[in-house]
Amino acid sequence: MNGQRVPSALGMAEPNDDRDGSSERQGPDPSREGIPCWNVESGVAVDNGQVSFELCNESSAADWLIKQGLPWYRLAGRGPLGFPKYARVRFIPDPSFPGQKTNEVEFDQKELTEKEQVGVALDLLSQYTTTPNECYFCMWDGWEDTAIHVAPNFVIPNRDYWLFRGTLADYADWNSSDPARWPYGYSPDPAFIWPADRAWCVTNDVDPHFATIGADVEAIDQIVADQRIDAVLDDPEQEPPYWG
Repeated sequence: MNGQRVPSALGMAEPNDDRDGSSERQGPDPSREGIPCWNVESGVAVDNGQVSFELCNESSAADWLIKQGLPWYRLAGRGPLGFPKYARVRFIPDPSFPGQKTNEVEFDQKELTEKEQVGVALDLLSQYTTTPNECYFCMWDGWEDTAIHVAPNFVIPNRDYWLFRGTLADYADWNSSDPARWPYGYSPDPAFIWPADRAWCVTNDVDPHFATIGADVEAIDQIVADQRIDAVLDDPEQEPPYWG
């Protein structure tokens, strides 16, 4: 990681849609304020008055993902259903034919890291949530050299995660080499990111060559139009191409 803070701007715009179809989005749920989170060193629940990256001691904020009732590989790899529009942020191009292997292709080096490419999308998505100061991030337990001393608290078949709460701006500190900013060990990308109002969701599993984003139509259109990243529209009813 090069230390660049992405996203850089977290302004809010008037939302153009609501997950429940009502005229305006609901703000943060007051009952979530002061949710106890784990101290990473002691494994003891602490009540942190400041919302920052904290390891939650329970996973009720992720129940909506389980309630989707999707096969594990569909949920982990493509994310939840129900958003008006979807896009894929491609870290490398799609394969040219089924079964093509990545070692058969020489890829151009992108200017932005995968984390920074997701950060560009998050910067745009920040305009489409009323809760940028309360977001949730999932860390897959399969990365080497993690430094968390409690069991994963959000589990689906074949994928175990630790659930964190933080602000959208905290994403810049994810996997930082500075232990004061990131004391949780190695984890290059969150597997899921969503705000408390669930206005959108970013899914970034270890296996696909892309991250999938579900959000409002306008938000997805902005992401696809941004020239800093390689983003294409995605149809959740159709399987995208995968590398062999």
